[in-house]
Amino acid sequence: MTDPILDRIESDTDVALGRNLVARFYDELSGSDDRLVGYVMTLGYDDATLITNDFYKHRVGGIPKNSFLVLRPEPFELSGESYQTPKHLILVRVLEPTSTPLSSDVSRTYFEMHKSHMPAIDVFTKSELQWGAMKASVLGTYYDDDGAVSFGADIETYYSPHLYEVYCPPPAMLGALVNAFVAMDESLSIGTIRLTESAFSSQTRIDVRVAPRDFVGARTALFGKTRMGKSNTVKIIMRMIMDSDSNIGQVVFDLNGEYANRNEQDDTSIFELYQDRCVRYSLRQDADPDVRVLKANFFTDLELGLRIIRALWEGEWGKPAGYETAFMSWELPDEDALKRLKTDDRSQYTRTARNISIYRALLHRAGFEAPESLKTIDLNLKEAVRALAASGDEAVPDRVTLSEAGAIYAKVWRQYNPAAPPFNSGHDEYFDPVAQSLLSILAQAPAGSAPSYTGYMKLRRFLPYHSVAAANLVDEIVKAVDGSKTVIVDLSNAADEIYGFYCELLSRAVFDSQMRKFTSGELGDHYVQFYFEEAHNLFPRDDSNLKGIYNRLAKEGAKFHIGLVYSTQSIASLSPDLLKNTENFFIAHLNDESEIRSLTRYYEFRDVGADVQRTKTKGFVRMITSSHRFALPVQIDKFGPDMGQHDAVR
Repeated sequence: MTDPILDRIESDTDVALGRNLVARFYDELSGSDDRLVGYVMTLGYDDATLITNDFYKHRVGGIPKNSFLVLRPEPFELSGESYQTPKHLILVRVLEPTSTPLSSDVSRTYFEMHKSHMPAIDVFTKSELQWGAMKASVLGTYYDDDGAVSFGADIETYYSPHLYEVYCPPPAMLGALVNAFVAMDESLSIGTIRLTESAFSSQTRIDVRVAPRDFVGARTALFGKTRMGKSNTVKIIMRMIMDSDSNIGQVVFDLNGEYANRNEQDDTSIFELYQDRCVRYSLRQDADPDVRVLKANFFTDLELGLRIIRALWEGEWGKPAGYETAFMSWELPDEDALKRLKTDDRSQYTRTARNISIYRALLHRAGFEAPESLKTIDLNLKEAVRALAASGDEAVPDRVTLSEAGAIYAKVWRQYNPAAPPFNSGHDEYFDPVAQSLLSILAQAPAGSAPSYTGYMKLRRFLPYHSVAAANLVDEIVKAVDGSKTVIVDLSNAADEIYGFYCELLSRAVFDSQMRKFTSGELGDHYVQFYFEEAHNLFPRDDSNLKGIYNRLAKEGAKFHIGLVYSTQSIASLSPDLLKNTENFFIAHLNDESEIRSLTRYYEFRDVGADVQRTKTKGFVRMITSSHRFALPVQIDKFGPDMGQHDAVR
């Protein structure tokens, strides 16, 4: 059976173009008895009480909880004159049944009927009993403004309840209303309207559309318990952005390897679909040949290697021992600073170069493979000190192999006495605190003593993060993002500390790059999108650290063209700054009362807390984006190789 209203809407060019859309809908509903579902009993600025009956409900296929209905004001007469309000429609959401003035009489009738075991109900009683009332929340008003659709999240004014009729909008009309502010020429379907978890009756698909630009440079939150479809939604958002052909670089921190690798659940992956636009990094030893190493060359990228050691040390070994403290707090100068030292302060340059050489010898002794270019190093020791390590009459050269360097440094350290020659010739102690710490670790002993420390053995725990094949990881990833590539960082099976370390390292590097572009006026139309899982570990509720990278992303990211897509099970534990600046929300099942309270503090979700807590269907979310003015119940489509099939997540 065809719907005449639906047919007229879909064939009307003006409506398709969005011109005078609300006025057309207003006129289409006039006298449409097949869509009439009732009348208004009470109406206020925030809520309404609607009356309906079983026949009306059956005629439109039922009125589930969360149904969207429209109130249509009728022309009216006052003192013999006719008045027509500007054509508009008030959108309401059905919340729950409520009582009527006759509810007590109806209850009494039912009680008497069942008590006396009446075999049948007369036709007049049946007619009375089929009427009931519903409480509805006022979402706002649709109206035309210079021919274009406008929406206000309130009611400008209202009239007596008898002047309104209540309609269930046909699918095409409802679709046009909920998608009215999405740029249709660049929008894509993300799912369908789903009013209830129970779905045993066939319903016409009403697409919910989103525009990729709603997510670019914005903050998008996905909340829900594990296995509720958060990652599926993230993949759809990511795919939309990549299909938009915008100038966007993306960084995905992939906790389970499902974005980087084909998996049975999706029958594909983001990387597989966009291989020419993606770069994969991984810590895994068994990764595919094209996957780049998510490691540092500890010999060449000294600063990053040290940062990895410092970031993971406490988790592996606890607080550093006294002899390790100076090494753990060592701040290496960059290449430019080292060059300036060589010119301006030769003595300090020699000390710094010596410390770097000791560190490289220490790495070699701990088992770190050295690149060919660093198989030999300068000792940076004066001749008299080198002589302490000589065997027989053969002098010790200043440039030796790494193995020789480790033995020479250890031998010199066992003879070190800062008050005696050849160490006491200058004003400063020959080995500075950093050198002493490094030598104690390398020789596994304090100066002048036999080995008694664990020393370099502790560094062996960090061998998995080193590779001679690693390039300058940070610069390489920033360059890829600047080139609008999608960088997928596969951290599957990585410890929490590793996940946190790489998230912070790369987030800060990309943020600094975008900030430099901003200050030099070079941002242009280039954007960056980050994707974070388990966001409660990264964006803590205590956001007092104003210099922390995640606080800066939350507060300043948009200014630097940086967007975030973050997912977590917990709303209450997240940074308030991040939540305050989030524009887009996807809320799947949450079963904790405190989480529901955190959710319903947001105006758009004030009426949906109980439903979020009750419904557990995978991919069934309450959604709001920059283009949607009220929360929509949506069954998100299934991510897969063919998104055109609109498979729902099950």
